[in-house]
Amino acid sequence: MPPAVLTLERRDACPADLHNGASFATDMPATGVQALRTQFPIFAASPHVIYFDNASTTQKPRAVLDVMQRFYETSCSNAGRAAYTWSTRLTGAIEQARCTVAGLINAQPEDLAFTSGASDSLNLVATSWGMHNLADGDEVMICSDDHQSAVLPWQNVQAMLKRFGVSIKLVPFSMHYTGTYDRKSISEGLSDRTRIICLSHVHHVYGMEMDVAELRELTPAEVLVSLDCSQSIGHTPVDVRELGVDFVSFSGHKMFAANGTGVLWVHPRLRNQIWPMRVGAKSAALAHASEFDLNRSNLSGLVECGTLNLPGILSFAEAVRFIESIGVHNIEEHVSGLTRYLHKSLLDVPGIEFAPGIGKCGCTRGYGIVSFRLSGTASSDLAAYLDSEGIFVRTGDHCRAASNPLDYVRVSMHAYNSRDEIDRFVEVLIDAAS
Repeated sequence: MPPAVLTLERRDACPADLHNGASFATDMPATGVQALRTQFPIFAASPHVIYFDNASTTQKPRAVLDVMQRFYETSCSNAGRAAYTWSTRLTGAIEQARCTVAGLINAQPEDLAFTSGASDSLNLVATSWGMHNLADGDEVMICSDDHQSAVLPWQNVQAMLKRFGVSIKLVPFSMHYTGTYDRKSISEGLSDRTRIICLSHVHHVYGMEMDVAELRELTPAEVLVSLDCSQSIGHTPVDVRELGVDFVSFSGHKMFAANGTGVLWVHPRLRNQIWPMRVGAKSAALAHASEFDLNRSNLSGLVECGTLNLPGILSFAEAVRFIESIGVHNIEEHVSGLTRYLHKSLLDVPGIEFAPGIGKCGCTRGYGIVSFRLSGTASSDLAAYLDSEGIFVRTGDHCRAASNPLDYVRVSMHAYNSRDEIDRFVEVLIDAAS
């Protein structure tokens, strides 16, 4: 790992395809997983814990923790605010971090803004684009099975626009029973008033990859696509050019970075449609009488303002370097293998009922998420029992926008999880079901 982010010199240009052309192995052996776990202090502090809630947040490697601690201990300052060494060096490091994170998704840094997380990014799409581009009678397509952060911002914008006499329609589309979007439902929902469709790359409960590139081809070119990559980034390749979407949102804390960090990427052709919804120090929107003079040379000037989560941004770049040191494809193959192994192992548990996803589709790839329940057992009770055995899983409403509750246990895995943990987990489940 690089010893210190703040010692990096600012570059005039940075590569936009850092993850392309790299050489990756085809598998991550068990010894590699054990070596990887040693880089996470939390596992040394709690060696008995099996952490299966990575779709909620990931644990942080030592390299990421060190970057934040080093910032506060050796060079705490504000970026872009002063001419002294700490500040100017930090300014360069933040822009280099932007380059590093942009490289992960094959984007240009000027098209990327830092946010407080995916929810913040998705809200910015709805407000900074939606509030200023949607007209009376326009339609927005959403799926109520998706995360609340992909749906509620549009309900909020709908309510705000209504106060100004503008009525927009939220058109729902449904999920197929296997856990992917129902293409027929999408096709039937499209109309000549459809302005944008909101999709997830990988579903946060069902764990299915949504074939976004294929859906993009089925969607008229004039219809924009907002994509939530929260459950794919860091363990599945995300390439904004290949996906063909217009907005990409994701969080840093689900890919080993600090909590309270996120990214919004906007296709450069749409930058002149983005209007700043919040302005302040270092904002590119300068007040001149009753008008705004907008500098649209980069997205950050339209979206970012004030003091950002500077140590979090530094941790974001370090997390990307950490992922690239392992290889995104290595992580993807490892997580996919774990998902298939878990699904196969769960078949031996009495009373198992799978949610949509790998348990229903019979697919050969997995994305780290398997959701299920045990017949006759409340998922909350099962989760409490698992907790007593040191196994952490997710239950509850899973932040779905739909009002009907799900009573599923969600297991979500990442690079540091192992088959031994799955074996122990299934053993405890069988005891619980007996």
